[in-house]
Amino acid sequence: MTRQQSPTDPYARPQRPVHPVPGDSHRTALVVALIGAAATVVAALIGLFVQLSGEVEQRGSRPTLGGASPASGTPGVPEEAGAPRASGPPSASAAPAVSAAPGVSERASTVPAAVGLPEEFLGRWQGYAEEADAGRTDHYRVTVELSGGTRREQVGSIHYAMESSDCYGVVTLTTVSGGDQVTLGENIQSGNCVTNGRITLTLNPGDTVDFAYESTKRDGTRQSVEAGLERVA
Repeated sequence: MTRQQSPTDPYARPQRPVHPVPGDSHRTALVVALIGAAATVVAALIGLFVQLSGEVEQRGSRPTLGGASPASGTPGVPEEAGAPRASGPPSASAAPAVSAAPGVSERASTVPAAVGLPEEFLGRWQGYAEEADAGRTDHYRVTVELSGGTRREQVGSIHYAMESSDCYGVVTLTTVSGGDQVTLGENIQSGNCVTNGRITLTLNPGDTVDFAYESTKRDGTRQSVEAGLERVA
């Protein structure tokens, strides 16, 4: 049996056949080509990134001799051959000691401190001296007043009260032997006495000193005087 066809609709709009546009096929091919090229570029970039990441990991895992680079301090990065080492400021332990001005500390360490007259000898000392001469012995009063000073400086005065004349002079500190004995150089400035002599004072308990004088007279004979002096001021 044959299928009965339905009657044609007299009001239906006639359909036009679709003809392919000549440019559509070319546009579609161009789009496909661009997509393929973009995919190729993306694949190439991914491969390059993977390669660079592998090199960085390999370089980071490479062993170094000293750990961090002395120049940059970056861990794991070896120092380039021949590159100069960075020199930082010297540490406190390696810094050279600062020396004093030339001649200052040397003089302070080599020149001894000035030796002064011991404080125990300061004051006024007085007593009677006995001078033994050829055929006679003289007795007269001796007064020594000491105000202090250092070696080779004038440290006081001396007075001899004799029957024939009074002699006045000054004394200079010559030597200090410990704290109980000093030597004085005597210089008479007025009176009929030998101009220069040497006096030794020895400190005794009870504010007394032994007085010993030596000189050479004008006739060349030796002169010696001894006395025991007490502190009077």
